[in-house]
Amino acid sequence: MNVVFDTNVVASASFWRGAPFDCLATWAKGHCQAVVSPALLTEYHEITEELRAEYPDRPFVPWAEALAQSATLVFPTERATGATTDPDDEMVLECALAGSADFLVSGDKRHLLPLREFRGIPIVNPADFLRRLASGM
Repeated sequence: MNVVFDTNVVASASFWRGAPFDCLATWAKGHCQAVVSPALLTEYHEITEELRAEYPDRPFVPWAEALAQSATLVFPTERATGATTDPDDEMVLECALAGSADFLVSGDKRHLLPLREFRGIPIVNPADFLRRLASGM
């Protein structure tokens, strides 16, 4: 099963426990295959570095580096222009398309989660993804 993790999921999992961390731990255990694009990897790194500067004493798990090394890298060719009110989220949708994602996991309640799906790809929050994974979908 191919899964795209939105940047907010990776950033949250890097500094805090909870459903986002559990999603990435599930990937690390081989229960799904993470899909990334160069643009998404860049954003993962930028945001986690900003958070490291903001929370220097907080324990840090280098999920962005692990994804860069082990996730499936895709190069999107289809565009998602205008698919969401936040143009910055288009790269996440494009990655999901290019990677034939079965799920896009996001915590973005303003732009991505309200879509519920994009071209047949369910967009779910981390807790919902974990529930679906545990139930076998």
